[in-house]
Amino acid sequence: MARKPEEKNSPVSQEIQENRISRRNFLKGTGAAGIAVAAAASGLTSCKPRTEESVNGTAPTEAAARDASEPLIPVKTTAPEKTEMECEVLVIGGGFAGLNAAVSAKKNGASVILVDKGYPGFSGLSPFASSHRWFDKDLGDKEEAYKQAVQMGGDYITNLGWYQKWIDHSKETFERLMDWEVLTQFPRASDAGDYVENKDYQGYFQKFIGNDRRLKFSKVLKDNNIEYIPHTMIKEVVTQEGKVSGAMGFHVPSGAVMTFHAKSVIMAMGGGSYKPTGYPVGGNTFDGEYIGYKLGLPIIGKEFDDFHLTCSYAAGNAFENNNWTYLENIWLCGGDVTPETAKGYAIGKGRGLVLGRVNSVMKPLAVSDGSKVEDLTNVEPSRRGATLSGIASDIRTGKNNDPMPKGDVYGAAVGMSSHLSAGIFCGIDDTTGYTGIPGLYVSGDGICGSAAGGAAYANGVGFTSNFCSTQGWITGKEAAGYASGTMISRISSENKKKYSDEILAPMQKEGGLSPAWARDLLQTYMAPYWVHIAKDETSLKSTLTQIEYMRDNVLPQLSASNTHELRLCHEMESKILCAEMKLRASMERKESRGYHYRTDYPARDDKNFLCYMGVQKGDNGEMQISRIEVKDEWKGDVNAPYTARYLWQFPGDPNEKKSSRG
Repeated sequence: MARKPEEKNSPVSQEIQENRISRRNFLKGTGAAGIAVAAAASGLTSCKPRTEESVNGTAPTEAAARDASEPLIPVKTTAPEKTEMECEVLVIGGGFAGLNAAVSAKKNGASVILVDKGYPGFSGLSPFASSHRWFDKDLGDKEEAYKQAVQMGGDYITNLGWYQKWIDHSKETFERLMDWEVLTQFPRASDAGDYVENKDYQGYFQKFIGNDRRLKFSKVLKDNNIEYIPHTMIKEVVTQEGKVSGAMGFHVPSGAVMTFHAKSVIMAMGGGSYKPTGYPVGGNTFDGEYIGYKLGLPIIGKEFDDFHLTCSYAAGNAFENNNWTYLENIWLCGGDVTPETAKGYAIGKGRGLVLGRVNSVMKPLAVSDGSKVEDLTNVEPSRRGATLSGIASDIRTGKNNDPMPKGDVYGAAVGMSSHLSAGIFCGIDDTTGYTGIPGLYVSGDGICGSAAGGAAYANGVGFTSNFCSTQGWITGKEAAGYASGTMISRISSENKKKYSDEILAPMQKEGGLSPAWARDLLQTYMAPYWVHIAKDETSLKSTLTQIEYMRDNVLPQLSASNTHELRLCHEMESKILCAEMKLRASMERKESRGYHYRTDYPARDDKNFLCYMGVQKGDNGEMQISRIEVKDEWKGDVNAPYTARYLWQFPGDPNEKKSSRG
């Protein structure tokens, strides 16, 4: 909603006034001109490590983590000691992909800086990984069985090139993460005392704080002498003379503009969601896709929505039905795909992950009262991703979390694309993450359009954390190799001023619209099930009209009264753009496939849609949609009868078998 400029006599306590960054104080003390002068005076810093305190005034420790799930943004809002830096490889994002990319680039001889909008290990989806899968031929895993399962489960648009990379390298990835203690196994809550009976989550967390995997990320960076800059939002990846020159953004607590000169940039920035609460993806805001789109790169997979649940009696509380998931082990999974189970595995995943959820929103749901609890110890091994190898030494026992309430409300992760389906498309033959812009690479879930999951997440429990780590390792090596053979092209003073002005613009408006209000409005438009679960032309067109209005009339009026609102203003640019991309891609795919269900086109259409939908900025500035056909060898037997090729069907499919429902 609209708001007035700040009043001098605003009834805010003196203590809060002193500690916050207001628009007035920001412009007075560290505005665009002031920051430009400060940056010029500060000079450059090399990639050698510096103390945590010089960046944000606080160094997370085990003791600090006992009191907060994430290191707090500091009260002090002084700018970082250095606001202009130089390195060979800049990694944006500190999750599984970013961590592996940074260490890989470092081990391949590059100087590296990692930048994170939150804090390495704590931001994005990485903190919430609950399981980890790898391919292990020594334990009997068969390539062809795995490929058959993912090909069928992904509705025949799975990128088998990237999937082969995972098969080839996933075990070494698992071993690397074990060495880093990210996958350290420790007692479940029910095996360690009376934590489950008493619902003593905090007590259990404190007991095993030394095993907190989130703290391992920064430790790995320190052990590898890699500098990392937390609480810094990257807004622009800068290209000059046709190649990457670095990136620019701002330090969120202070608002200081940050400039990173780099030979190569790896965007490992994750995907996004339109919902600030519920499933914990509020900090993921499509920033990388926004940057890629502005650079003219194609984005794929936007139409494939993932679905997650919360409880109707606590719809905004993701911890309620995921509590032990966050506190216990990353469970070791895999070995559940065999030549005998591959087809049934793919069918089961489709029915459970897609059809069951679609059917749920097509009929009334029973409201949960919290009495329905799922105990994974009593679930069959294949349900929790456990091995079927029969080998006693196989440690892949699958998810085994303690009992938790079952969710019953879909929409907890509105706008989150199916894992590994969406992101910047690097070409049908790419398995390096190279975007086509010299020096620019992408890696990880929601930012690299690898399509390793096809149209649905049929890869099995735990695939994403391993795949993103594997992909990051590959991308880091590639970026370091590029950097070793090129000269740095430092960001020009003209570009520094241009992008600084753009970054700080929302702080310089007197009055305007609240970005928090706009965020909630966007969620209202994108949350209904007829937009992201069971869509049709009418629902998509009507929603697109609202999004276009926000793009043209709301977005230009967003203003920030402090630096955290400044972050939200820029996130809203990303979210609104990606909402438009999602709606247009969904409208263009006039069929149903994987996580994309059109009630007006309920059947798969292999003739027209065995392809990816590429969304790209056209030469005239307008959004364009293209169809990118997948390789013939990924399509399976296109001449097979429909019901033999697709062993489960969507509601309303004229080819539907009665046995496919349920």
